[in-house]
Amino acid sequence: MGEVNGRAGGEGLPSDQRLARYLADALETGDGGDLRARLQSGSGLRGPRPNLRLVREFAAAAGSVAGQPDPPVATLEALLDGWAAIGEDEAPGDQPAVILPCAAAAAYGEIAIVRPEWWADEMAKLRRAAPDPRWRVREAVATALQQVLDADWDRTAEALVEWAGGGEPPHARAAVTAVAEPRLLIDPSRHQAATQIQRRAVARLAATPAADRRAAPVRALRQALGFTISVVTAASGDFALLDQLVRARDPDLAWVARENLEKARLARWPDQVAALKARQKISSGGA
Repeated sequence: MGEVNGRAGGEGLPSDQRLARYLADALETGDGGDLRARLQSGSGLRGPRPNLRLVREFAAAAGSVAGQPDPPVATLEALLDGWAAIGEDEAPGDQPAVILPCAAAAAYGEIAIVRPEWWADEMAKLRRAAPDPRWRVREAVATALQQVLDADWDRTAEALVEWAGGGEPPHARAAVTAVAEPRLLIDPSRHQAATQIQRRAVARLAATPAADRRAAPVRALRQALGFTISVVTAASGDFALLDQLVRARDPDLAWVARENLEKARLARWPDQVAALKARQKISSGGA
């Protein structure tokens, strides 16, 4: 893509360098119109999938700016926070404009990595974005959290333990989804925190009154737990949480157990899976 209004240019440059030029121009002039147009035109929407590579390239460009010795903090923050504040009425989930809050979330994660002293502020912004009604934005938050976990597991996992147990259902969903990434769980020292996050989110779901469980945020948490627990179990080999769920009389917890026990990633433990399925069948009153 060449110039939008004659400033950014760089037609012969790789995509990430062109995007960096658009960002630099937006921060210099205070006018993000060309950058916004570039992201929306390349968003891949209304297609079935957004252009995640473009989102990553923007996040990297924002991180590069933030990592400068004297970054333009005020203008960068105003740009990202303005995009993060774009609501569903202006940018429905299937429209190109939704790439802007997604890009903001991705950038928050990248900035938390390159500027560890800003970590708390960026995590607070991701927390504010986690309850977004648009699933694309929620996934962008979870992906950003995974990047931050990769860079600083201990501090970020500790924060997500609180999200899982002390936040609202969307915060718990973001937390369990973020740690349910196999590459993050290769190190056995991470298994305890990842399991604790799953446990606290399960407790959050169990404590939700039955009358409130039809609400979309609670259903989204339930749906996430239907696969995240098996990811952590497959990494650790610890079936204690699934055993607890199998024994529960709560229908939603029983559903979570059934969903996880069907996942192919647990096929390495056929005896444990078969025993838990049999136990659940007995608990549910089956033959």
